[in-house]
Amino acid sequence: MTVATAPSQTAMKRLAGVLSFVCLVLFLLAIEQKHTVAAWQAVRYDAAPAAQRLADWVGRLPSGGADGLDGLKAAVAGDDRPLAAEPGSTAILRGEYGPADDATRAAAGALTLVRAELRFETGERLRTRPLRIVSGGEAFAPGQTFAARLNAPADAQIELREVVAPARGRTIPPSALCGGEPAGVAALLHRRDRVDLMLFRAGRPVGPDAPPTALCGVWRFTAR
Repeated sequence: MTVATAPSQTAMKRLAGVLSFVCLVLFLLAIEQKHTVAAWQAVRYDAAPAAQRLADWVGRLPSGGADGLDGLKAAVAGDDRPLAAEPGSTAILRGEYGPADDATRAAAGALTLVRAELRFETGERLRTRPLRIVSGGEAFAPGQTFAARLNAPADAQIELREVVAPARGRTIPPSALCGGEPAGVAALLHRRDRVDLMLFRAGRPVGPDAPPTALCGVWRFTAR
């Protein structure tokens, strides 16, 4: 073995050991969930960022900056920030969420996400379809950003979904959450065990030129 190849082989051994450990961590994340859907959410929203952080950490190993098990734990753990905005799937999550504050409890009650539907404890249902992804720093009205309104980072991923009619040939029904007017756009911010929801009235734009009256309200939910 030459002196030049020794560090390379050492780095490969470290990488193999790290990847084996991560596979075990991801497996435990999956089987720990109560339902298959919850397991998928854990892999999709926890494992992928952890793998990216791990890759960044491993990439520093050959330079001699390896920090052992503590570095690996930090790389996998990450933080509890909302997802960063980037192109990707806009498939709505599934799950049951209870109201996180009194205002949400009074207006909407609990929220259940089923396929592309938002189902509220009050009996109201909103059928949606993907619209686009925006960052928290973008404005939904003049001088008002999603990040400021939701107390989120500027790079948080906000999922915009268009509210559509419940069936072909029907119109969008009026929404009690929008003061009796039809809802047009739902903005969702997923934060692991929380979901923040903003609703906008139909026929109103969502952007820096939108009138302040376009926003119906903001409600916060926590996973059950």
